[in-house]
Amino acid sequence: MRAPRRDQLRNRQRLIAAAREAFAEHGPEIALEEIARRAGVGTTTLYRHFPEKEGLIEAVLDDLVAAVRHNAELAMHDLDPVRAFRAVFTQSCDMSEQEVATFARLAGAGDRADEHAQHLITAVVGPATDRLRAAGGLRSGITAEDIAAFVRMTLTADSDEARAKAIQVLLDGLISQADATGRG
Repeated sequence: MRAPRRDQLRNRQRLIAAAREAFAEHGPEIALEEIARRAGVGTTTLYRHFPEKEGLIEAVLDDLVAAVRHNAELAMHDLDPVRAFRAVFTQSCDMSEQEVATFARLAGAGDRADEHAQHLITAVVGPATDRLRAAGGLRSGITAEDIAAFVRMTLTADSDEARAKAIQVLLDGLISQADATGRG
C-alpha cells in the first residue's frame, strides 16, 4: 500500500481544520458541503476522506486532543508516579473554552462520537493511571475509564476557576493518602 500523496494529506488537514472551525461555530449539524467549501475542496474530495460525517467528527475530536495527548506523554517522563498522574490529569483538563465547548458538542453528537471521545481520554490518562495504581497511589477501585469520565466532568465547568477547583477536589479524592512516594 502506497503512502498518501502530499496533496491528499494537505486536503485531509484542510478538511479537519475547516470542520473544527465550522463545528465550533455551528455544531455538528452543519452541512458537509459547507465544510468542503470552507476547506476549498469539492464534496467528492470530502467524501473520499470522510465517507460519513461521524468519521469527520472523530477526526476533529482526535485533533482537539492531540496537544493534550502530547503533553501527557511528556508528563510520563516524570519518575514520580503521583506527580506524573497529577500532570496528566490536569493537562487532560487543560483546553481552551472554545475547545472544551467544541469537544463537548461533538462528543454529544451520537453514540459513536461519545464512545470515541471517551476512548480518546481513556487512552491519554490510562498509562498514568495504571502506573499510579501499580505504585499503590490510586484510590482502590478506580479505573482509567473512571478517570476519563472525571476529566470529562471537569470540562463542563462554567469557568476556569470552577474547573481548577473541580480538578483539585478530584485529585485529592483519587490519590490515596499513603501515596506511592511514601508521603502520607
